Amino acid sequence: MNLTQLLPLIKKNNPNSGATLLEVVLGTSLMSFVVGIAGFGLVNILSVDQKASAKGEIQYNSNRALEFITDEIKLARRIESDAVAALAEAPDFTLPDGAKPIVVIQVPEVSQRIIYYIKPAKDIWKGPHVIERWGPAFNEDGQHDEAEINKPETWQSHVLIDSIDNTAQTPDCPPDWQPSNVDATQGFNACVNLNEKLVQLHLATTADNKTWHENVNYEVETTAFARSNITYGFNDDTPIFSVNNNKLENKEPATVKFEVLGGQITCGAGGVEIPVKTNLYINGIQHNWDTNSSLTLTNQAAGTTFDVESISGDGSTCGGAGMTVSTANSNTSQVVVLLNGDRVPDITPFANQNTIDSFLQKYVENGKVKIANNEAIYLFELGTKSQNSSAFDLQDNVVLATVEKSN
Repeated sequence: MNLTQLLPLIKKNNPNSGATLLEVVLGTSLMSFVVGIAGFGLVNILSVDQKASAKGEIQYNSNRALEFITDEIKLARRIESDAVAALAEAPDFTLPDGAKPIVVIQVPEVSQRIIYYIKPAKDIWKGPHVIERWGPAFNEDGQHDEAEINKPETWQSHVLIDSIDNTAQTPDCPPDWQPSNVDATQGFNACVNLNEKLVQLHLATTADNKTWHENVNYEVETTAFARSNITYGFNDDTPIFSVNNNKLENKEPATVKFEVLGGQITCGAGGVEIPVKTNLYINGIQHNWDTNSSLTLTNQAAGTTFDVESISGDGSTCGGAGMTVSTANSNTSQVVVLLNGDRVPDITPFANQNTIDSFLQKYVENGKVKIANNEAIYLFELGTKSQNSSAFDLQDNVVLATVEKSN
């Protein structure tokens, strides 16, 4: 006879005896078993629910972060293929310790580059890493705030997304593409094509918990296109020239245009105007130029050099006084070449003459030159060689050069 057959007999023979110790032990064990199974199931359900919630959260955050980045890239004119080197185009930005720049873009009308970078997580942010953005703030319409786009000194970095994976991943870029940061980057990297218009973005996020046996990981990729020149009609003005020791040289076949914007020089304070002549030299050979109108030179071969020369006086004014200043002289301080973003020299003009800004007009904003990246401005001093003289004002002749790719 087994135990299940014995228990009814015991009960039958002792109807008023109550539960025996054996019955209590068996009941307790059975109840503990049932409760244990239920508890295990509940814990497992909660764990699965937490993991599903965490996965949904990092998926949502990852997709929204990439959507934000790609939307801003669409506003850009170019995506820098070398994010590290491009930091030089954002002099007001300081890369935090341990950070790596990944996406650096040039947006029309914005004075410095906008930067997305990865760095170790701190404070309230979930690790291991976060992505931060440095650039102008947005207004209520989702556009760059016009009050900030030319004040990079006020820009701040903000965390875009946390929970970025810390697994080192070197981008596997397609042929003719290159990684924007050649170092292995944690959870966020990019490949940029040769014309710096397309970028492939890769983002990896992760979440963990003590109750899980493995992390929840999520990876997403997308391709973005810098298309501001299509949407807004901007010309592709990526610089295709260099200026070394004031000498301009085009790197590719180009059309080069020179234009005199103005200038002022007098024979002493309140004296007569001194005439100024402007000459142009191509590969060291003088080219005819009637400076009453602009000069356009088409199909200039790559490697062609250009020097601008200014001459004050014609022998008949101011006692025949005159001076010649040329960019061919690399040692002179009497000519300054300004590029986009350069600060305009803060010099008081001689004898209440017009300022440098008055000749540049639309080319200056907040004390800095605001021109396209394919333009350069020349400032000439034709009255004195001494920088300590009150006559040294660098506004005696102002010339604009524009270099565009040949069709």
